[in-house]
Amino acid sequence: MSDQAAFQEVDEAVRQDELKAWWKRWGGWVMAGVVAAVVVVAGLVGWRHYQVTEREKASAAYSAAVAQIASDKAAAVAALGKQAADAPEPYRSLATLVLAQLSDSPQKQAAALEALVPRLSPELSDLALILAAYRSVDDGKLEGLGGQIEALTAPERPFRVSARELQALAALGKSDVKSARDLWQEILRDPSAPPGEQQRAQAMLLLNPAPAEAKN
Repeated sequence: MSDQAAFQEVDEAVRQDELKAWWKRWGGWVMAGVVAAVVVVAGLVGWRHYQVTEREKASAAYSAAVAQIASDKAAAVAALGKQAADAPEPYRSLATLVLAQLSDSPQKQAAALEALVPRLSPELSDLALILAAYRSVDDGKLEGLGGQIEALTAPERPFRVSARELQALAALGKSDVKSARDLWQEILRDPSAPPGEQQRAQAMLLLNPAPAEAKN
């Protein structure tokens, strides 16, 4: 055997002894780490599955409660109240929005919806304010929400077209037909406006002709 081969065998033996010593000292920790990693991954997968399952249950329960409003309002209110307390999002917030709209009068509904605004996500808080404003049209309180409604007309806000419609109704309430018509025409020119709101804008333009047209 050559000296080089002998040195290689000695070197290999030393490495094996070092590896055995290292494994004896740290092997248990390595295995524990591997097991922990597996447990964490399995836990995450299980948690995500649990979340999906819980959301599916919440979605079904929410739909069932809303469908029950027409036939058994008391039972629907009880079911929605439970969801508003402990359902996963977004169904917890959606349940609170529906409950607010089941109050006895438009005034109480508007007040309940306004109270929800600071507690909801940005999109749902916008929706709560829009719904509150629609319920304030007949009691003359819509003008008091003017500043908040104006903020909702920004291009990036999801309910900007509804906000424009509310501004038109507020202008009409002050007999400012020209401003109201300008807003309805703006809705008609907006390609993102929902068909229902465009149809209402068209109908309101026909029902409220411009002052010059009204004289003819």
